[in-house]
Parts: sequence; structure tokens; C-alpha cells
Amino acid sequence: MRLKSAAFFIFLWYVVAFFTELPHPHEVAEKFFYLLFTPEPVLGKTLLEHAWASLLRVIFASSVAFSIAIPLAILTGWNRNVGEILMPAIEAIRPIPPLAWIPLAYIIFAPFPNTVQISQIFIVFVGSFFPCLISVFDYARNVPEEFLEMAKVFRANDLLILKEIVVPHSLQGIMTGIRIGLGVGWMSIIAAEMIATSGEGLGYFIMTMYQVGGRVAEIVAGMAMIGIVGYLMNSVLLRAERLVMPWR
Repeated sequence: MRLKSAAFFIFLWYVVAFFTELPHPHEVAEKFFYLLFTPEPVLGKTLLEHAWASLLRVIFASSVAFSIAIPLAILTGWNRNVGEILMPAIEAIRPIPPLAWIPLAYIIFAPFPNTVQISQIFIVFVGSFFPCLISVFDYARNVPEEFLEMAKVFRANDLLILKEIVVPHSLQGIMTGIRIGLGVGWMSIIAAEMIATSGEGLGYFIMTMYQVGGRVAEIVAGMAMIGIVGYLMNSVLLRAERLVMPWR
């Protein structure tokens, strides 16, 4: 099925390329494998180096976001009083797109060295934080009432209920939130790198190739690398989800 899908996509690509300025798949593939290990002359880095730079920012920022979002979501979902205080503010901020934070991020982090890199990490943090928080919050809030009542019958304290009932029930939300949050974070870093000069990264590579004369093959090769890295990240997380929750 995957081979049929790939074949259809390539065929459709050739059709579109025939009527437009889009390079043919074999031309992009040739450029892609060349740039994979050979530094291009403008920025002096390979596609792998650009991808690694973007990936490091996403992993770091997302890890920080998840380490805050997961416990906060479990707390607000499980404790109604805390949820009533925090969730209205979170719901008001959540619809703001990550890229809308870029000007404010530059102002906030202007006094710090490496303002661009710190701002980009902040943008990824925002993009990863809210999807994870909302996913975990929904599961923590919807723990079956009979589970909680049964625990209280056996005189389980709040800490034990949280550890043995709320957290395990929220596990599916945690894995889903991480997967969605990481995907949004990956898209956010690419866009943030396009807007600001970072010196390296796939977004910066694509924008530079556009600015030096519209090198379409290089641009599409960079886009292909974005898709490949995103696909690999999602595949790894799906496999991890099956290991953590083998009953699914």
C-alpha cells in the first residue's frame, strides 16, 4: 500500500512538474543526495547539519515544554479548583499561533546573548506546550468517577489516587500530547528559522536558497528533509507508544 502511495505521488509530481517550474523528482533526488553530505557553497553546511541544528532546538524546547505541561495538566485536570483558576487563562492564550510570539520574543530576550536562538527555542516551546497540555488535561479530567469512588472506599489518600489512578489513566493523553506537540514544534522551528537569521537550520537553508536566486531544486530538497525528519520522529513516537502501552 505504501509503495502504491509513493508511486502515485511521484507520478502526480511529474505531471505537475510538466506544466510548472517545479523540478522533476529525479532532479530533486539528485540534488538531495548531493547536499546530504556535501556542503552547499552559500552557507557551507550539509543538509544533515541543517537538519541536526533544527532538531536539537526542537528536542530541547519540547523537552522543557513537556516537563512543565504534563504535571500541570494532570494537576489541573484532577483538581477542579486548580483547573478553574488556571484553565481560563490557558484557553485565552492557547489560540495565539506560535509565530505571533516572534516579535514579543525578540523584545523579551533582547538583553540575552544569542537572542535569535533563544527566541526560536521559545517559539518551539509555545508550539509544543499547549497541544500536550490540552491532551493530558482531557484525560486527567475524565478519569471514571467509579475509579475514584472505589479508591476512596479503600481509604486511599490523594497522593495514592494520583499515582495509581489519574496518572495511568492519563498515559494515553501523555503519549498523544507528546506526539502532537513535537509535530507542532517541528513546524514552528522551520517557520521561525525562515523569519530570523539563525545561521543554520532547515528553515534558514530554504529561505537562503530562495533569496540567492530562487534555487527551486535546493528548496524542494530542504522541504523533503523536513518531511523525512518529521516522519521519522512520528514513527519513533508511535513505536514508543506501542512499547509503553502494549495493550493498545
